[in-house]
Amino acid sequence: MFRLKELRVENGLKRSEFSKEIGLPASTIANYENETRQAPYKLLIAFADYFGVSVDYLLGRDNEENPGGSAVQIRGPLSAGEKKLIATYRECSPLSKNRIAEYAELLRKAQLE
Repeated sequence: MFRLKELRVENGLKRSEFSKEIGLPASTIANYENETRQAPYKLLIAFADYFGVSVDYLLGRDNEENPGGSAVQIRGPLSAGEKKLIATYRECSPLSKNRIAEYAELLRKAQLE
């Protein structure tokens, strides 16, 4: 199961909007979404990067969006606030998750100044 359409819809993108952003005709995107054509591996990587998921997730080979995606070590148990933040984050679209990560990094850097 190819998850391109699912990811596009989750991110609130019309096919025409997504095709402009990725630089492909909407009809080509439709062929990939309907699995009448297979995307070349370079496009699979581009799609996965765009939505912040693994290629395996995009192809339906894995149900975890980004398995082992971070080498961050967490020390100690999570507080209630941290658990709530993670739960909220997991409910967000890939685009929103990327924005949250960027904002958190900006806040972290501002603390160091």
